[in-house]
Amino acid sequence: MLKKAVKTIGLALGGGGARGLAHIGVLKVFEREKIPIHLVTGTSMGGVIGALLAADIPIADMEAEACNLGGRRKQLKLVDIELSKSGLLKGERIYQLLASYLGEELTFEDLRIPLAVVAVDYHTGREIVLNEGRIVDALRATISVPGAFVPVKRGNLLLVDGGVLNNVPVDVAYDLGAQAVIGVDVLPNFPQDKPAEPLEALPVKIPAISQSITEIMHIQMIMISEVTELRLKCRPPNVLIRPDLPSSIGLFVGFDRAQEAIALGEAAAEQALPPIRAMIGRFS
Repeated sequence: MLKKAVKTIGLALGGGGARGLAHIGVLKVFEREKIPIHLVTGTSMGGVIGALLAADIPIADMEAEACNLGGRRKQLKLVDIELSKSGLLKGERIYQLLASYLGEELTFEDLRIPLAVVAVDYHTGREIVLNEGRIVDALRATISVPGAFVPVKRGNLLLVDGGVLNNVPVDVAYDLGAQAVIGVDVLPNFPQDKPAEPLEALPVKIPAISQSITEIMHIQMIMISEVTELRLKCRPPNVLIRPDLPSSIGLFVGFDRAQEAIALGEAAAEQALPPIRAMIGRFS
């Protein structure tokens, strides 16, 4: 009797800055419970964590580095101000940090697990799936939050953060061959809030930043959350994990609370184990 072939299980990791550190907690549970992942897609921080996984970086090392990034001095070393109209940060120091983890010459073809990350072309407003060439170049593009980082030129493209259009790229995982997908969304779920009722997803607070910039970023998060909700309804994952992260952990704040974010990612993944095992059982 022939044994059924194991179907491809994809993992789609969403963007969210420091909130994306929760992905490490999810991966810790998957590693412990031997949950197979055959393909990874990611946006922004989800793309970074996905690349580390695909490159076979030990999850314990990811956790250690995430906790090490929490120091204010270490974070300030990553800040390279760019006095231009296209972004506040050059992103060269972030690029070098990523290269120190992965190697500057590592390509998508070198990875243990197939990977794709998502960016958006500033000129056309089109989603761009990156799965060829050097990994660090693709990661620098997918993390380019508009207004914060200078966009990345790639041929005729000018690339910004893929979260603008596709923050949890479940559909990309399906398009690349996954028969089942686990999605991880780390942004506040603003669509669940109702007018004149207590808030479920609280505004993300950014200390030491002007009120106007905080409000703009809050509106941007609301829009991304709404677009994410619509896209997940169009092509839903088999299992969706949403860690219960506090509003005080945001895009640019909360890196000093890595252990908390990772623990909340673990808790959410553990709650999702029954449907994940049921999904895997249907494939065996």
